[in-house]
Amino acid sequence: MRVGIAGLGTVGGSIYRILKERGEEIEKRVGERFIVSKVINRSPQKYEVYGVPPEEIAFDFDDLILNSDVVIEAIGGTDVAVDLVRRALELGRIVVTPNKNLISEYGNEFVDYIRKRKLFFEASVGGGIPIISLLQDYLIFQKVTRIRGIMNGTTNYILTEMSKGRPFDEVLKEAQKLGYAEADPTNDVEGYDVAYKVSVLAGVVTGRFPGIHSVRFEGITGIDPEYLKEIVRSGKKLKLIGELDFSTNTYEVRLREVTPEDPFFNVDGVDNAIEVSTDLAGDFLLKGRGAGGYPTASAVIADLFRVAKYKVLGGAEKFSVVVMKFGGAAISDVEKLEKVAEKIIKRKKSGVRPVVVLSAMGDTTDRLIDLAKTIDENPDPRELDLLLSTGEIQSVALMSIALRKRGYRAISFTGNQLKIITDKRYGSARIIDINTDIISRYLKQDFIPVIAGFQGITETGDITTLGRGGSDLTAIALAYSLGADLCELYKDVDGVYTADPKIVKNARVIKELSWEEMIELSRHGAQVLQARAAEFARKYGVKVLIKNAHRETRGTLIWEGTKVENPIVRAVTFEDGMAKVVLKDVPDKPGVAARIMRTLSQMDVNIDMIIQGMKSGEYNTVAFIVPESQLEKLDLDLLKTRSDAREVIIEKGLAKVSIVGVNLTSSPEISATLFETLANEGINIDMISASSSRISVIIDSKYVEDAVKAIHSRFELDRE
Repeated sequence: MRVGIAGLGTVGGSIYRILKERGEEIEKRVGERFIVSKVINRSPQKYEVYGVPPEEIAFDFDDLILNSDVVIEAIGGTDVAVDLVRRALELGRIVVTPNKNLISEYGNEFVDYIRKRKLFFEASVGGGIPIISLLQDYLIFQKVTRIRGIMNGTTNYILTEMSKGRPFDEVLKEAQKLGYAEADPTNDVEGYDVAYKVSVLAGVVTGRFPGIHSVRFEGITGIDPEYLKEIVRSGKKLKLIGELDFSTNTYEVRLREVTPEDPFFNVDGVDNAIEVSTDLAGDFLLKGRGAGGYPTASAVIADLFRVAKYKVLGGAEKFSVVVMKFGGAAISDVEKLEKVAEKIIKRKKSGVRPVVVLSAMGDTTDRLIDLAKTIDENPDPRELDLLLSTGEIQSVALMSIALRKRGYRAISFTGNQLKIITDKRYGSARIIDINTDIISRYLKQDFIPVIAGFQGITETGDITTLGRGGSDLTAIALAYSLGADLCELYKDVDGVYTADPKIVKNARVIKELSWEEMIELSRHGAQVLQARAAEFARKYGVKVLIKNAHRETRGTLIWEGTKVENPIVRAVTFEDGMAKVVLKDVPDKPGVAARIMRTLSQMDVNIDMIIQGMKSGEYNTVAFIVPESQLEKLDLDLLKTRSDAREVIIEKGLAKVSIVGVNLTSSPEISATLFETLANEGINIDMISASSSRISVIIDSKYVEDAVKAIHSRFELDRE
C-alpha cells in the first residue's frame, strides 16, 4: 500500500521513520507492506534531516495524492490541511490525520467519508491511546453515557511538576526543552487543545461534531500557587479534565481536584487517560503517553492497520493498478525504450502493479503507411490495419524483453490475444468490449502486462486499428475495465498547456482540467489527447494524468473537476487548414437543412460549424466549416442538387481559434473580451460558435499566431 506523507514535523517525521525503519516488521504483523511513495513539506531542509530521497519528494499535493493509496495529513492547523484532505478524498484516496483541529471544525463536512471508512483520525485524541477505534468499532452498538479524561500531556506534565512546588514559567520552559510543549504553548495551556479533542469525541459518539464553540473550557494559566499547595496538602491532585455528558449534551474542560479513589489520581507526567462509561459493558479506562512524536505516530500507524483491515473485509484487491501508456516518441529507439523500462520498474517499486500500453516506436506507423502506398495509393482498409498493427507488436515484445532482462516478470499481449473486441470500421474502429481476465490473472502473479495499443479485433477475427492516438483510447479503456486508480499517459510534453508553447513562449502547463474541457481542447486543435479517448474517460469516469515521458513533472490531471460558478478561461487552441463551404440561395422551407446534413453524412464529411444566414425573400444562405482535408470527399454537384442551392462556393485558407474553460457563456464579458482582443489586432471574425465550455471563431489563417498570442496575453493565461 502506497503511503504519502504531508508534513515532516515532529509527528510526520516520526511516521516517516517508523515506516522506513520497521517496514518489514509491520508487514509480518499485518500482512501489508506500507511503502512511502511521496513526501511533501514546506521547508525543504526537512528532507535532508530525514534522508528523503529525491524520487520520494512530491512536486505538489496532487503529485503526492495521485501517487498514494493513503494520504497522511501531518501538516497541522486547518488553512492548508483542509484543502489537502478535501482534494485527497475527492480523488478517491483514504486519508489518515492526527489533526484534531481539522476534525473538530470540519468533521461535519467529512462525516460521510468517516462513516465509509475513508477518513481515519485515531491520533487526534489521546496520543497513543486507541480511544477512537474503541468508540467506532468495539462500542458501536452500545450507548456511551459519559467520557472524561486527561487528554493533554503538556498540561498534565506541567501540573504534575507544579504540584512539587515548582513555578509555572520554569516548568513550561522545561516542557518546551523536552519537546512536550510547542514554542507557542497557547493551545495547550489555555485549554484549546483539550476542547478540540472533546469536540472530536462528541462527534464520534453522536455523529455530529459540535465544534470548539460548543465546549466550555479553561486552561492552567493563572493558578494560585497557594491554592495548589493546599490541594496537595489535602491529599488531592489538580488535573485538567475534558468531560462529555451525553445525557445532557454538555461538553466541558475543567480543572478538577481528584482524590486517590479517582482513576486519574496516578496519571502523571505526559500520560493521558480516558474513561468511557457505557450502558451495557460498564466503564473502560485507557491510559498511555499523550505527548511526543512517536506516541502520536504510533496511533497513525494503527490507523494504517485499520485501513488494511477494511480493504480486506471489503473484498478489495490488496494492490493498486495503474495503467501506464507510452507514445511512440517516448520509445522511438532502443535506448529510449530501455529508459522507459526503468521508469516502469521505478513505478512498480513505488507499490503499484503497472499495466503498460505502448504505441509503435517513433514514426513506424507513418513508414508502414508509406510502404503500403508504394504498392497501392489507396490500400484495402482491412489489409492496411493488419499491416499497421505490427508496429505496436514490435514495441510490446521489445519492452517485455527489456523488463525480463532486468529481472522482472513481464508478458506482452496483442489486441487479438486480449480480445479487445471492436466494430468493423477499419482505421477508426470503436471498442465494444475488453476481457480483462487474462490481465488480472497475470497481475495477481506479479507480472507486468505489456499491451499493444491502437489495435483490436472484430467478432469475426479481423484485426482493426482505433485511429490516430488510438493507444490513448486503449489505455483509458483498460483502466476502466481493470478498475485502475489512474491512467497515466506519457508524452513528449509536460502536460496540457494553456497554448501551443511553440507559439506562446510563456504558455504554462495546466494543473487540472475537467473531462469536458479536455474534450473541447481535443476537438478543436489540441493534439495531446485523442478526442474519442477523452470522451471515453468522461463517460466511464477514468482519471487521466498526462505527463512527460522523459523527465519528472507534475503533469495535467483530467477528471471530473472541481465545481466552480464563475467563468474561467483555461486555454486557447487553434486548428489551421479549415475551409468554408457556402450554399447560396437555398430555399427557405422545411426539410432542406435535413437533406443537406444527410448528404454530408453519406459523403462521410465531418462538419465543424454551421450557420444559416439572414433570410432574403424565400431564400437563405447556409455555410459550414470543414477541414480542407475533407474537401476531396465533397461532391459539389450532388450537394448543390439536393440543397437546391443556386451556387456553392468554397473558401480556403481559414483557421479556427478557440478558448476553452468553464461557464464561458454565463457572462457576456468573456465573449466581449475575446472579440475586442481580435479587433485590436485588426483580425476580422468570419464565424462564431459557442458552448458553455468553448467559444470558437473562424479567422484568416495568416493571423493565427497573432490571435493566439494576443488572446493568451489578454486572459493572462500564463498565471496560475
